[in-house]
Amino acid sequence: MNILISAQNIHKSYNTLSGNTEVIKGISYAFEENKIYSIVGRSGSGKSTFLHILGGLCRPSEGKVLFQGENLYMKSDEQMAIFRRRHMGFIFQQYNLLEEHNVLNNICMPAKLDHGNIDKKFLQEVVGLLGFEDKLKRYPSQLSGGEQQRVAIARAILAKPELVIADEPTGNLDRMTEEITINLLVDCAKRYGQTLIIVTHNHEIANKAEEVLYIEDGTLI
Repeated sequence: MNILISAQNIHKSYNTLSGNTEVIKGISYAFEENKIYSIVGRSGSGKSTFLHILGGLCRPSEGKVLFQGENLYMKSDEQMAIFRRRHMGFIFQQYNLLEEHNVLNNICMPAKLDHGNIDKKFLQEVVGLLGFEDKLKRYPSQLSGGEQQRVAIARAILAKPELVIADEPTGNLDRMTEEITINLLVDCAKRYGQTLIIVTHNHEIANKAEEVLYIEDGTLI
């Protein structure tokens, strides 16, 4: 069993008007390479906060996140941003596409920010797999929600990251598009040997994972 990323005694608290609020309460878990996970829980349970901590987007108040044995939160914010671009892909409920850029530029943007070379053969393969070869010159406003989310998936996997993180990736989609999109996301992870972690409130989506984690009131149960 090869561990890709592990959370060790993660706590997260926020100062609010009513005092200190603990959102994550000592979660520890190890995620294996090339495996698909889902995280479920009620709204406000802490599942998205935990996911963002795993992805280097939100520093924990206490605890460690080890990526292949390296403590992510020993890095500066700048080092973390570079690390995320090279080793992680992110997909959110809001597609977060740049409206002023066409589909091709949106897909390639993280690689361009990292001054990296784009593997054109791999780009062509991904675009073909996700089925929008004829839409590369279109802009986000010219695409449906499902098409925009497929662009976001392509953007997330173009750098060949070891870890793909998806936070409610089908939350804005109708039922049929949701099914197509989640199947594409799972297929891509299996095809390219990635660890995929999906936060979802949808139990049908959660059950497509190989392992389902339940978070309740900031605790893994």
